[in-house]
Amino acid sequence: MFKTFLLILLFMGQVHAVTAYDIVGSWYSSLRTVNNGTEVIEKESLKFNANNTFMLVILVDLNKGPAYVKDLRVEIAGNWEAKGNALIYTINSVNVPSVKDVYQVSKQSLDNLASSFKSKWVSDKIHIFKIVSFEAKKLTVKNGRGVITKYKRLY
Repeated sequence: MFKTFLLILLFMGQVHAVTAYDIVGSWYSSLRTVNNGTEVIEKESLKFNANNTFMLVILVDLNKGPAYVKDLRVEIAGNWEAKGNALIYTINSVNVPSVKDVYQVSKQSLDNLASSFKSKWVSDKIHIFKIVSFEAKKLTVKNGRGVITKYKRLY
Protein backbone atom coordinates (compact mmCIF):
# COMPACT_ATOMS: atom_id res chain seq x y z
CA MET A 1 0.00 0.00 0.00
CA PHE A 2 2.80 2.43 0.91
CA LYS A 3 4.64 1.64 -2.36
CA THR A 4 1.48 2.35 -4.38
CA PHE A 5 0.99 5.67 -2.61
CA LEU A 6 4.64 6.58 -3.20
CA LEU A 7 4.35 5.73 -6.92
CA ILE A 8 1.22 7.87 -7.27
CA LEU A 9 3.01 10.81 -5.63
CA LEU A 10 5.99 10.31 -7.91
CA PHE A 11 3.85 10.39 -11.05
CA MET A 12 1.85 13.40 -9.84
CA GLY A 13 5.05 15.36 -9.33
CA GLN A 14 6.29 14.53 -12.83
CA VAL A 15 3.07 15.19 -14.79
CA HIS A 16 4.53 18.13 -16.71
CA ALA A 17 8.23 17.55 -16.14
CA VAL A 18 9.88 17.65 -19.54
CA THR A 19 13.47 16.87 -20.43
CA ALA A 20 15.54 18.74 -22.99
CA TYR A 21 15.42 15.66 -25.21
CA ASP A 22 11.60 15.88 -25.32
CA ILE A 23 11.61 19.50 -26.47
CA VAL A 24 14.26 19.36 -29.23
CA GLY A 25 12.72 19.84 -32.66
CA SER A 26 10.50 22.20 -34.62
CA TRP A 27 7.17 23.51 -33.34
CA TYR A 28 4.42 25.66 -34.88
CA SER A 29 1.65 27.84 -33.46
CA SER A 30 -0.92 30.25 -34.84
CA LEU A 31 -2.97 32.84 -32.94
CA ARG A 32 -5.74 35.08 -34.31
CA THR A 33 -7.09 38.05 -32.34
CA VAL A 34 -9.57 40.77 -33.25
CA ASN A 35 -9.66 44.09 -31.37
CA ASN A 36 -11.72 47.12 -32.45
CA GLY A 37 -11.98 45.82 -36.01
CA THR A 38 -8.26 45.08 -36.31
CA GLU A 39 -7.41 41.46 -36.99
CA VAL A 40 -3.94 40.25 -36.00
CA ILE A 41 -2.63 36.80 -36.92
CA GLU A 42 0.65 35.64 -35.37
CA LYS A 43 2.27 32.52 -36.83
CA GLU A 44 5.17 31.20 -34.78
CA SER A 45 7.81 28.76 -35.97
CA LEU A 46 10.01 27.66 -33.08
CA LYS A 47 13.07 25.43 -33.34
CA PHE A 48 14.80 24.04 -30.27
CA ASN A 49 18.28 22.75 -31.09
CA ALA A 50 20.10 19.98 -29.19
CA ASN A 51 22.86 22.44 -28.23
CA ASN A 52 20.25 24.44 -26.23
CA THR A 53 19.96 27.27 -28.74
CA PHE A 54 16.65 28.24 -30.29
CA MET A 55 15.26 30.31 -33.14
CA LEU A 56 11.74 31.72 -32.98
CA VAL A 57 10.33 33.30 -36.14
CA ILE A 58 7.04 35.18 -35.81
CA LEU A 59 5.15 36.21 -38.94
CA VAL A 60 2.56 38.89 -38.19
CA ASP A 61 -0.42 39.69 -40.40
CA LEU A 62 -2.51 42.74 -39.58
CA ASN A 63 -5.80 43.65 -41.32
CA LYS A 64 -8.01 46.68 -40.73
CA GLY A 65 -10.47 47.49 -43.49
CA PRO A 66 -8.63 47.71 -46.78
CA ALA A 67 -5.27 48.31 -45.05
CA TYR A 68 -3.02 45.37 -44.27
CA VAL A 69 0.45 44.19 -43.37
CA LYS A 70 1.43 40.71 -44.54
CA ASP A 71 4.20 38.66 -42.95
CA LEU A 72 6.07 41.16 -40.79
CA ARG A 73 8.99 38.94 -39.81
CA VAL A 74 10.33 38.97 -36.23
CA GLU A 75 13.34 36.75 -35.49
CA ILE A 76 14.33 35.91 -31.92
CA ALA A 77 17.44 33.84 -31.16
CA GLY A 78 18.90 32.69 -27.89
CA ASN A 79 19.42 29.82 -25.48
CA TRP A 80 16.80 27.65 -23.85
CA GLU A 81 16.53 25.30 -20.91
CA ALA A 82 13.83 22.95 -19.64
CA LYS A 83 13.63 22.64 -15.85
CA GLY A 84 10.77 20.57 -14.45
CA ASN A 85 7.64 22.27 -15.75
CA ALA A 86 9.42 25.47 -16.80
CA LEU A 87 10.80 26.46 -20.17
CA ILE A 88 13.35 29.26 -19.90
CA TYR A 89 14.51 31.44 -22.81
CA THR A 90 17.54 33.72 -22.65
CA ILE A 91 17.33 36.18 -25.53
CA ASN A 92 20.53 36.91 -27.46
CA SER A 93 19.12 38.83 -30.43
CA VAL A 94 15.87 40.20 -31.83
CA ASN A 95 15.59 41.32 -35.44
CA VAL A 96 12.76 42.61 -37.61
CA PRO A 97 14.37 42.19 -41.03
CA SER A 98 11.47 42.30 -43.46
CA VAL A 99 7.82 42.54 -44.36
CA LYS A 100 6.35 40.70 -47.33
CA ASP A 101 3.59 43.13 -48.34
CA VAL A 102 2.03 46.38 -47.11
CA TYR A 103 -1.07 48.21 -48.36
CA GLN A 104 -2.34 51.60 -47.12
CA VAL A 105 -0.10 51.57 -44.04
CA SER A 106 2.32 54.43 -43.42
CA LYS A 107 6.03 53.86 -42.83
CA GLN A 108 5.62 55.28 -39.32
CA SER A 109 2.77 52.87 -38.50
CA LEU A 110 4.80 49.96 -39.85
CA ASP A 111 7.81 51.01 -37.76
CA ASN A 112 5.57 51.29 -34.67
CA LEU A 113 4.17 47.80 -35.28
CA ALA A 114 7.67 46.35 -35.70
CA SER A 115 8.87 48.17 -32.58
CA SER A 116 5.90 46.86 -30.57
CA PHE A 117 6.62 43.22 -31.41
CA LYS A 118 10.36 43.68 -30.93
CA SER A 119 9.95 45.32 -27.50
CA LYS A 120 8.06 42.28 -26.17
CA TRP A 121 11.32 40.34 -26.43
CA VAL A 122 13.97 43.03 -25.95
CA SER A 123 12.59 44.48 -22.72
CA ASP A 124 13.37 41.28 -20.80
CA LYS A 125 16.37 39.11 -21.62
CA ILE A 126 14.93 36.12 -19.75
CA HIS A 127 11.45 34.72 -20.43
CA ILE A 128 9.98 31.93 -18.31
CA PHE A 129 7.08 29.83 -19.55
CA LYS A 130 5.15 27.29 -17.52
CA ILE A 131 4.59 24.04 -19.38
CA VAL A 132 0.85 23.47 -19.02
CA SER A 133 0.82 20.21 -20.98
CA PHE A 134 3.18 18.15 -23.08
CA GLU A 135 2.64 15.28 -25.47
CA ALA A 136 4.92 13.96 -28.21
CA LYS A 137 3.30 16.22 -30.82
CA LYS A 138 1.75 18.96 -28.65
CA LEU A 139 3.22 21.53 -26.28
CA THR A 140 1.16 24.08 -24.36
CA VAL A 141 2.90 26.88 -22.43
CA LYS A 142 1.77 29.87 -20.40
CA ASN A 143 3.83 33.05 -20.14
CA GLY A 144 4.10 35.37 -17.12
CA ARG A 145 1.11 37.44 -18.31
CA GLY A 146 -1.08 34.33 -18.43
CA VAL A 147 -1.17 34.05 -22.24
CA ILE A 148 -1.39 30.43 -23.36
CA THR A 149 0.30 29.26 -26.55
CA LYS A 150 -0.39 25.85 -28.07
CA TYR A 151 2.34 24.43 -30.31
CA LYS A 152 2.22 21.46 -32.66
CA ARG A 153 5.38 19.56 -33.52
CA LEU A 154 6.56 19.72 -37.13
CA TYR A 155 8.26 16.68 -38.63
